Amino acid sequence: MSLELCRREDLTTQRLAELERALAEYYRNPPPEYYQMADEAWQHFSPIETPFHCDLVERIFKDASVLELGCGTAPLCPHVEGRGATYTGIDYGEQLIAENRRRFPRARFYQLGSPLEEQFDFVVSLYTIEHVADPPAYLEQMWNYCRPGGCLAIICPEFVETPVLPPSFLYGRTPRRLREKIRSMSLVDAALHLGDLKIRGPNWKARARASPAGAFWMNLRPRILYGAEYSIDADAVHLARRRDLEWFWKQKGAAILQTSEAMPHVSPEVLRYNCYVVAQKPEPVGKHAAAKTRTALHQ
Repeated sequence: MSLELCRREDLTTQRLAELERALAEYYRNPPPEYYQMADEAWQHFSPIETPFHCDLVERIFKDASVLELGCGTAPLCPHVEGRGATYTGIDYGEQLIAENRRRFPRARFYQLGSPLEEQFDFVVSLYTIEHVADPPAYLEQMWNYCRPGGCLAIICPEFVETPVLPPSFLYGRTPRRLREKIRSMSLVDAALHLGDLKIRGPNWKARARASPAGAFWMNLRPRILYGAEYSIDADAVHLARRRDLEWFWKQKGAAILQTSEAMPHVSPEVLRYNCYVVAQKPEPVGKHAAAKTRTALHQ
């Protein structure tokens, strides 16, 4: 078996459950460098290197409530608090949550699955949805946590409209380099590796680009679950695409406030490999949000 790719709607219930269990087990005890790499990558926000983060932070107004799903080490938290807003983060591991509470005593942190009855002015997801086995369900959860008139924001890799194949692809049967397979005379593995790299991977890319919005392509065999050493996005199971994210929010009746496509001043290198979508949840007919919220979200 080599590459195993499908749209979310074609993923069986059993296969989805298996993938979710495998990911949950991995994220309960990730390698030490997992969050260290994230800390190093997002330690500082700057208009050049992290323009989407900067745009998001500028939208947050004083006294706003912000919820981040998949908060990791919460690099967004100090920026939220710096705007005079309150921060709540949700993620997997108990140790991670405890450390976040120590580092950011004014914020709230909960483990995934903890019941939250409230809704928030901003519900955000930064480089998390690519690690989710059921992206539509994850987006629905974001929607439910967002109050009417509130803001939803996602920053993630762009895996479809890029010139390269996703880094989580497992070529052949094992995550070894092609030269190592050849040297060890693992010729079947090497042949499958070449077929994936040169034929099946590019063919998938063409199909994915041609697929209608809302496909939510999935990689059912991320290399990290088959013995690969950790590297950024080697664990990505959802092959995220900006068009799919926009489609979901539009189907829910949200207004799209900002996208990476509409930010031509951003570095081409950033735009080539990342995407950004900001949407506003509609208010019930006949009701109006607070004036400060309307002003902030439409800036």
